[in-house]
Amino acid sequence: LWHRFAARAKDSIQKRSFTLNLQSLNSAQIAAVTAPLKPTIVLAGAGSGKTRVLTNRILYLIQECGVSPSEILAITFTNKAANEMKRRLFEFNVGAGWMHISTIHSFCATVLRYEVNSFDRNSNFTIYAEDEKKSVIKKIVRDAFDDSDAKVVDGFCDSISDIKNKAPELLDGDLNALSRNDEYLSAEIERLQSLASAQSNAEVVKIIETYNKKMAENNALDFDDLLYYVYKLFANSPEILEKYRERYKYILIDEFQDTNKVQYNIFRMLGEKYGNIFVVGDDDQSIYSWRGAEANNLKKFQRDFPDCQVFKLEQNYRSTKAILDVANQIISLNTGRFEKVLWTENEQGVKPQLYAAYNEADEAYFVVEQIKGLRAVARNGRWKDFAILMRINALSRSFEAELTKNRIPYKVFGGFKFFERKEIKDVLSYMRLVVNPNDTEAFIRALNVPRRRGIGDTTIKKLLDLSADRGLSVLEFVSDERNLLDDFNRPTREKLTDFYKIVEQLDALAGTNSVKVFTHAMLDLLEFRQVLLDADEEERALNIDEFEQSVIDFEKAQPNATLGDYLQSVTLASDIDEDSEADYVSVATIHAVKGLEFKNVFVIGLEDGIFPTSRATYNAETMQEERRLMYVAVTRAEQRLYLTRARTRFLWGQRKDTMESRYFSEIKRMQTPPRPAATERQLADDSFLDRLNNREPRPSATPNPGKTKAQVGNFKPGMKVEHAMFGKGIILRISGDVVDVAFDTVGKKSLMIKFAPLKILE
Repeated sequence: LWHRFAARAKDSIQKRSFTLNLQSLNSAQIAAVTAPLKPTIVLAGAGSGKTRVLTNRILYLIQECGVSPSEILAITFTNKAANEMKRRLFEFNVGAGWMHISTIHSFCATVLRYEVNSFDRNSNFTIYAEDEKKSVIKKIVRDAFDDSDAKVVDGFCDSISDIKNKAPELLDGDLNALSRNDEYLSAEIERLQSLASAQSNAEVVKIIETYNKKMAENNALDFDDLLYYVYKLFANSPEILEKYRERYKYILIDEFQDTNKVQYNIFRMLGEKYGNIFVVGDDDQSIYSWRGAEANNLKKFQRDFPDCQVFKLEQNYRSTKAILDVANQIISLNTGRFEKVLWTENEQGVKPQLYAAYNEADEAYFVVEQIKGLRAVARNGRWKDFAILMRINALSRSFEAELTKNRIPYKVFGGFKFFERKEIKDVLSYMRLVVNPNDTEAFIRALNVPRRRGIGDTTIKKLLDLSADRGLSVLEFVSDERNLLDDFNRPTREKLTDFYKIVEQLDALAGTNSVKVFTHAMLDLLEFRQVLLDADEEERALNIDEFEQSVIDFEKAQPNATLGDYLQSVTLASDIDEDSEADYVSVATIHAVKGLEFKNVFVIGLEDGIFPTSRATYNAETMQEERRLMYVAVTRAEQRLYLTRARTRFLWGQRKDTMESRYFSEIKRMQTPPRPAATERQLADDSFLDRLNNREPRPSATPNPGKTKAQVGNFKPGMKVEHAMFGKGIILRISGDVVDVAFDTVGKKSLMIKFAPLKILE
């Protein structure tokens, strides 16, 4: 079957012609694109054009190597990257529709729907997002300990995820027995026991086992399950693995440094037979260890594929030379990495600017004034050209306040995404219930929306218990009114029966209509818009319109897609997949903007204990990752880079003096030329000693007449200046006779421009 499929895909492009154009690539990119067909690592430095290399590699496989498009599997880090790669390939008419180009989670979801008879779900399984997963765990924890403290729930969420990603083989055995022998599992169980104040390890293990059982009952999978079950299928079913090895003989993987243990093993098993596995990554940008990513997977790939060939992409097309000098210096202090030095043919550019503010308000004021000034002088200046990046999102408040005060539009990355908004999740719950009647979480959510039916928590708990006792899903239980006679009063029975009839009606609509038509009919039947308008929630009602448009767009792109396909695409969407043309300043953690670039970047909060974080200080591996994170932040900048800190900061309930981050210190030393040794004549000169000690010169007998009008006119906002006592700074604004200057050492000062000992720096 696969061979016939491949032949049809190959035939589909034989009538088309395209020319592989390598002239737009540099020599290193050409070498990678045209590399022999065997295991390959492409070490792609930041801004080095890796997407272009991946796309051209696929074109090379098809045109020069005669590969069928249907035999190509390309894995990207985000849906946005996958869609961009598809768009580029469709332009070349090379049968992109026959290729599988997606994220690893989308690929695994596709495999599991095909192989549904090989594990304990059916093909209409629901994929639970993090909040739905957390909801299931919260109920289990509450039943076990009569408590659902957020820290305990989060702890179980994290541990269950970690075990699936770091030690998936353990979940096939007896967790109680394994926890006594396996060091990693034992540590996880003991940590959870302490966190939950459990009496024994057995109580903790029971919660993990109950969660897995509940997910099976709900016919649901979380994100980690998608990977875990494909790993199990490939590891335990040679015939299934062989089928996919024959199906995908040519594998390309982007952002390989961000793969975790399970992902790595899935790719290794797929690629072992034919060895046509082409991975692109940069160990210097591995910043996701907290979700299981292993920076050494690139080194491990070399060991597992001994005949592996390695190519380096070091020419950067994004940043100026001055910015790359800082980036190279920062990352060079890490050990055990693949040696790379970024270089560029771009201009030298402006030196990165360091600023030590008095406090967080002063820091925010400086950053926003710079943004306003740079946008004002830039041709076609846009707010989206600016990003304020931080290590922890707790630092965003003062910047949000300052941006709001200046009426500057901004977006905080990591807030609620469109599909996480309440009204959208309410609509989706009905869709989920139609696709997967076993989805208990969807049932509970849909039951009282958009209008409350007056069915409370007590009734819901009774429904859950009774349906579980009879081995039925909750929806199946309420479908037969006889199940309700003994335990529910007449009004409750009527409400539950009416709800079931609505779901039944929706199911009939879904079975006979396209996704677009079904969605429109569902929204009208349930009156979502009207309920929100009646409650004066006009903005949320508009979100329902936007939701319907998303369905229309989806169906236009995939005319034959099902309702289940749409739900899968929504669940697997991520923050950075949202492609908005809106003009706003980005306020984000560094993790949230990996893969993005901005003309002007402000890396703020460069204080010891914040960046690097205090918890990283005593662990060599986490300190290396903190340095990689700083490298990622610096390499987001195209033209201008600002690095700021506050001398005092109110954080975690108290104001404290801070110490500058080692990264701030390193860059400061790098930009400050060494001072030559003083001569005996200089040491005998009082004015030289005053300058050396940053003191005002001693007063002379002649009064200072100040600057002339022409000299005053030379000073402009944005200029770099130097004060005899306060040192170097930048002019923020000039108002009449007063100039506001942000100094590197003492923060903002307002001075009389005529008399202040200021000189303009080149």
